[in-house]
Amino acid sequence: MKNLKTKLCATLSAVALCALMPSQADAQITVVPENDNFSLKLIGRTNFGFGSFLNEKADGSKPDNGVAVNDTRLGVSGKFLDKWDYKVELCFAYNSTAKATTISFRDVFVKYNFNKTHHIQFGNVFMGYGMKPLGLAYKFIDDATVDNTFCSSRKMGIVYLMTTDPFNFNGGVYSDGNIDNGNSKFDQGVNLSAKAIYRPIINETTVLHFGAATLYTNSPNTATFSGVVPETFTSNGKTTFKGRTFGKEAGVDADGNIVYTGKHYSRYEGEMIFIHKKFMLETHYQGASYEPTGSDDRYHVGGALAQCSFLLIGEQQNYNKVTGLCQNASPRNLEVLARYDYLDLNDGGRQEDVTFGINYFFSKHFNMKLNYVYTDTKGNVSKCYNSVQMRAQFSF
Repeated sequence: MKNLKTKLCATLSAVALCALMPSQADAQITVVPENDNFSLKLIGRTNFGFGSFLNEKADGSKPDNGVAVNDTRLGVSGKFLDKWDYKVELCFAYNSTAKATTISFRDVFVKYNFNKTHHIQFGNVFMGYGMKPLGLAYKFIDDATVDNTFCSSRKMGIVYLMTTDPFNFNGGVYSDGNIDNGNSKFDQGVNLSAKAIYRPIINETTVLHFGAATLYTNSPNTATFSGVVPETFTSNGKTTFKGRTFGKEAGVDADGNIVYTGKHYSRYEGEMIFIHKKFMLETHYQGASYEPTGSDDRYHVGGALAQCSFLLIGEQQNYNKVTGLCQNASPRNLEVLARYDYLDLNDGGRQEDVTFGINYFFSKHFNMKLNYVYTDTKGNVSKCYNSVQMRAQFSF
C-alpha cells in the first residue's frame, strides 16, 4: 500500500505540474521556411494513469490497482510541395508479449490533396471503420468493448478520401499485415474498406450525421473476436473470454486444440451522431459474419453502443467535418459522459459495460478524465467487474 501511495503521489505531482504550465505551453514547435513549400511540426503525447478494481479477487484478497505512464508518442507532421501532407509517429509503450517497453510505428503516411474535396493517402493508417481513429479525441479512457472487438489496428494501404459539407466518403485497399507488429509474412492478405457519411444538418450549433461502413478481409491470419475487461493499468486488463475463431478448420494439434487457417469474412457498421450546442449523442452498431467452408450457414457476431455527453461548462460540442468524428471539448470546458455497450459473440459469450465519466480540459493540450466502469461478462468467464480509472493526458 505504501508503494502504491508513493506511485500515486508521483503521478499526481506530474499531473499538477502539467496543469500549472503557462499558456505558452500551448505553442507548438513548427518550422516553416519562407517559401512555404515545407513545414515541420513536432507532435507528441503521454498519459499519466491510475486504475483500481473495486472487486475482491476470487481468493478473497484485495483487488488490483496500479499507476502507469503509458502510450507515450512522439512524431512529426507537416506539409511539402504545396499539396502534400505527411505524418510519422512513434509509440513508446509496454508490450505484454515482449514483457518490455518497445518502440513501434503508429500513423505513417503521406497525403496528396487534389483540392479541398478530393484526397488520396498512402501509408500505415486506420481503415474507415470504427472509432479508434479518434485517438486523442476519444472521450472515454477505454475503448468501448464493441469497438475494441471489431475495429482493427492500423494497416498499410492506399485510400481515396472525399469531403463536402453534406457528404464524406473513403474507400481503400489495405494489407492485413502491420508495420507496427513485426509481421513479415509475404502473404499478408487483403482488406477492402468503404465508408459513407451523410449530414442532412451541419451548422455552427447542430450536426446530424448518419454513417455506414463495410470491411471485407481475405487473409491467412485468423481473427478471434474477444471481450476485454476495462484497462486499469494492472495485469487484470486482459481478455475475459474468447469468441469463436474466424477461419478454416485445418485439424487438431498434439494437445487436442483445433487448428485454423485464415479465411475471408466481412465486418459492417452503422452509426449516428447528433450534436446540439452542449449536448452530444452517438450510437454505433458493429458486427461480423463468416460462412464456414462447406456450409450454407453464416455465423454472425455483433454488438452496439450508445454514448452521450453534456457540457456543464462550455457552450458547444465540437465535430470534425473532415474526419466525420466528434472532437474533444474546448479549453476550460467541463464535460459529463455516460456510455452503454453490449457485445454478443453467440456461443463465445456476452458482455455488457456501463461507463460514467467526467472530463475537464485545462487547455488545448492538457486534460484530465475520471471514469467508473461496470462490466458484466457471461461466457467462458462469468463475472462482474467494478473499476475506477483516472487519466491525465498531455499533448503537443
